[in-house]
Amino acid sequence: MLLIQIMLIFFSILGILLSVILISFNVKKNKSTLYLGLFFLFLSLYSLYQYILLYSKSVTLVSIFLVNFAIISAPLYLIGPMLYWYYRSVLKDDSRLKRRDIWHLLPMAIFLIIAFPQTLVPWQEKVEAANALVQDTNFLLEFKSNILANYIPVTIEYLIRPFLVLGYTFWSVGMYINYLKKGNETAVFSGQLFMKKWLSILLAFLLILVITQIYLIIQGFKMEFSDYYFHINLLRILSAIGLTGLLITPFFFPSILYGLP
Repeated sequence: MLLIQIMLIFFSILGILLSVILISFNVKKNKSTLYLGLFFLFLSLYSLYQYILLYSKSVTLVSIFLVNFAIISAPLYLIGPMLYWYYRSVLKDDSRLKRRDIWHLLPMAIFLIIAFPQTLVPWQEKVEAANALVQDTNFLLEFKSNILANYIPVTIEYLIRPFLVLGYTFWSVGMYINYLKKGNETAVFSGQLFMKKWLSILLAFLLILVITQIYLIIQGFKMEFSDYYFHINLLRILSAIGLTGLLITPFFFPSILYGLP
């Protein structure tokens, strides 16, 4: 369990650093990198979110997270759109957003509306909830984080985000395959054929990560977060491979990371 905690903290920090590097070195020359940088930033926040809830055992951290639940969690609904906008901007060589792209913000907007009332709950109630969660992770099964939790199973609530990311990943895969089938890759990738390798690797590691995360969430609620759930198993190893690959691979592509030729 200690290894999982260390990995989540390390990769959360690495992901934030990666997003800063991408945006700092590239955004003026390549606007599409902004989407990639924000994708890694929100993905890292998701890892941090997992660490705080499941492993930190810090009443203070959990309390702060619960107080600002709507504000902290809302950007996580943008992981999928950022991935899609990045692939679209690279494949079409056009990073501009369209008016219809506002629909991609709808899940985040809905979540903000239904979760914001939770931020108005008195601080003492937040501390009590944090204490309960620190004492027993199984408290997640009954904690009502927003209005929607009164109408749908809590498992579904936690699965919405990864399933959205999975949907956008498949959407990006389809868009990428369709582009390659047209045989037009040299039009955009002229002199940059490494981009084909980079885009393929990014999608492969993301698919591994998202699919394993969905299974881990289902398994967690099914096992009621018993001690056995936190043991190292094949799913956790695959999830670690997906996360490690996603955050380490960009460092092997200087053109992606620093905008070098």
